[in-house]
Amino acid sequence: MLADCQLAIEEEIEAIQTDLTRRQLDSPISTLAGWVRRESGVGHRYEFQITGGMYDIRADDHVRLRTGGRESLGNVVAFDRSSGLLQLDLIEWIGDSPNGVELEFDPTWLLCELSIRLRELAAEPQNFFPKTVLNTFGIEPPSLGVGPSVLASSSDLNGPQSAALGRILGSDVQLVWGPPGTGKSRLVARAALELARQGRVLITAATNGAVDEVARRLSRVADPAQLEGGRILRVGSDIRSDAIDPRLDFEACLARRVEAGAGKIAEVLKDIEGRLGVRQRPRAASVAHDRSRPRSRAARLFALAGVHGDGEAARAASRAIFEISRQAAQMLEEAEVILTTLARLSVREELRSLHYESLIVDEISTVPLPYLALAASRTSCRTVGVGDFQQLPPVVISRGPAARRWFRRDLFHETGVVSTDKGHIALPSPNDGLCAMLDVQYRMAPDIRQIVSEFFYDGRLTDAPQMTRGLPIGDQIVIFDTSSLDPSVERIDGSRRNSVHAEVVLEFLAEAGRVGAGDIGVVSPYRAHTTHLKDLVRRRLGKSAPQGVQVSTIHRFQGREKRIVVIDTVDAPPSRSWFLDERRNPDFPRLLNVALSRARERLIIVAAVDGLRRTLPKDALLNRLLARLDQTATRFEVRSLADLSILTGQTL
Repeated sequence: MLADCQLAIEEEIEAIQTDLTRRQLDSPISTLAGWVRRESGVGHRYEFQITGGMYDIRADDHVRLRTGGRESLGNVVAFDRSSGLLQLDLIEWIGDSPNGVELEFDPTWLLCELSIRLRELAAEPQNFFPKTVLNTFGIEPPSLGVGPSVLASSSDLNGPQSAALGRILGSDVQLVWGPPGTGKSRLVARAALELARQGRVLITAATNGAVDEVARRLSRVADPAQLEGGRILRVGSDIRSDAIDPRLDFEACLARRVEAGAGKIAEVLKDIEGRLGVRQRPRAASVAHDRSRPRSRAARLFALAGVHGDGEAARAASRAIFEISRQAAQMLEEAEVILTTLARLSVREELRSLHYESLIVDEISTVPLPYLALAASRTSCRTVGVGDFQQLPPVVISRGPAARRWFRRDLFHETGVVSTDKGHIALPSPNDGLCAMLDVQYRMAPDIRQIVSEFFYDGRLTDAPQMTRGLPIGDQIVIFDTSSLDPSVERIDGSRRNSVHAEVVLEFLAEAGRVGAGDIGVVSPYRAHTTHLKDLVRRRLGKSAPQGVQVSTIHRFQGREKRIVVIDTVDAPPSRSWFLDERRNPDFPRLLNVALSRARERLIIVAAVDGLRRTLPKDALLNRLLARLDQTATRFEVRSLADLSILTGQTL
């Protein structure tokens, strides 16, 4: 198994490097200038001027930055290819006007770290917990049962959530199938608190967003003594997210520990600042944020001591950095619940060296199996996987057989809970002892839930009682049929754009802004179309755009929800669609499920209905959905943008 995982990693690394070469990102990029703009989330927004190539840099690309012997990780916010201006959100403050900065867009170093960790497991299994790995993957049968919950925080779970919690507490391995809006994060938070009574719990996921959501849930239900005492720690956070509760944030907890006098670090840092004459705070916002992070503060002083040529100050700063690391390791050792991403687990030795009694993996269907093996090998007793195999799988570039076997296959399929035959998915039995299902949903209006449940969950989803009360008057599902506008598709950089549909969506958003409707998400299956829509919203609507509007590809929208969701299908004749045809794109049903299930109150579908019926097979999923919606949804034939303005007013 581990040898196969290693081969899968090699195939994926090779595919990523080929893609980076095509995008001219296979070598580090030097910047001409850089400057800090402002704080952003729990990080810092920087802008850099680069030149020298037609780089294909995309929003949300991960980047590793090096300057003056320091490194920082971040994400791309925006890149203007014509001007060479690149905006990044970075975790660390690297100065107001950093010089000599190199940017590396190659993410394969993370896979290399994962490969090293798996080799360690294969070479010295006695230092880890291989039995947990074997049980998790179903190679050896785990013990299944039901255990009692004892905490008051678990008393507000609904019936299916309580049943799933009991099976989690009584089993070595338990999978929880949680369709959209059924309270997966709510269950994970309660399970973590129950399991923490038996030993340290590791909560992990593939994305920061998933981990942060569980952290927010924990901050609401955990005992204040656990939160204020540093017993629950969120290590790392999405630098673009809203700040999480500082009682959980690892860096904030470390700062409080330092300010309280731990290791005399605060005293030493203050002395160094006095010695170096650091009295004023240039650019107060960025430096104030930096001072709240002891490691950043000490590293900054170490660099400043080098600039001043002060060896004694440099040695004192170095000792402070060592003591800060020691205090950080002690905090982790004392913690009862640790939340972090799988990637961070693979690269931070102080996280891997800990012994965990229980492992909870959220959004398990998006987790590549080699990362799961790594996490399970650090866990002695129990693995819990919570997620939905009907949502999107991990993103894998390689078409190699090993990569597709070990990076695209989820644990539901690996353990035999779910099987797929010729594209048809056999859903788990309600009596499967290894898999509990959450079937009461709290997100979607009933009409939306009915369609999602019928097409993707065998009709098993039901509404929580409150979902039938207090909904706005009007149709919950509306189709804007653009057939009369004769839309067409342009191919751009391997993607697609539909200018007519973009104008339809823009007019909808303009009218929504005029009537004060907000909290709207717009999703499409194509990156080029999404980029075009974002640009139109920025240039032509600006501040008049609906409050809280987000435009995204469907892939990027997983895990989010909005009051109103607009799905733009983009494709139109004469072009034939392969991306929206599940026979050619096996991931399309999951994409469609994600798109439909993001809406809370209203779902708007923009589609050239007649064209899709002609260019897709009659029994294609999208055509079957549109035919089904003819019975329950309201379909408006859009003949002009003026008509659309009136129809939008009626819809909202």
